Amino acid sequence: MLLFGHPYLPSETFYHIESLEAIRRTPPNSVLTLFFSSENLDLIEHLRQHGVRFALHVNSITDAVIGENLRASYLIINPKYGNEIQKVADHYLFDAKILGYVKEMDDLESLIDMRLDGAIFTNAIIKITS
Repeated sequence: MLLFGHPYLPSETFYHIESLEAIRRTPPNSVLTLFFSSENLDLIEHLRQHGVRFALHVNSITDAVIGENLRASYLIINPKYGNEIQKVADHYLFDAKILGYVKEMDDLESLIDMRLDGAIFTNAIIKITS
């Protein structure tokens, strides 16, 4: 299981962006995060064209399948959808890793039980404003 933002382990930092300007304010070789929505398709396409690794926050199995096809490196999910999305990812051999969003250490065990690819704690995502 991958762990991002766990207090005992060093890990990669993710940068949440909402605009092209915000992308310019992130360090090189960052993993950028954004919400999957039709409004963000232009940003997603920009990231793809420039070979930038990105994570998408998705809220359904359908969004997860689309996110995989958009070549997201990670799909950040609400744990209540964890079992279903991870099963689909395993069945279709997603390249994207499924990360459950964790606010507290006590929540980690439930993600382990779901057999998710990983967990991302709130402190692992830095919001970049434009």
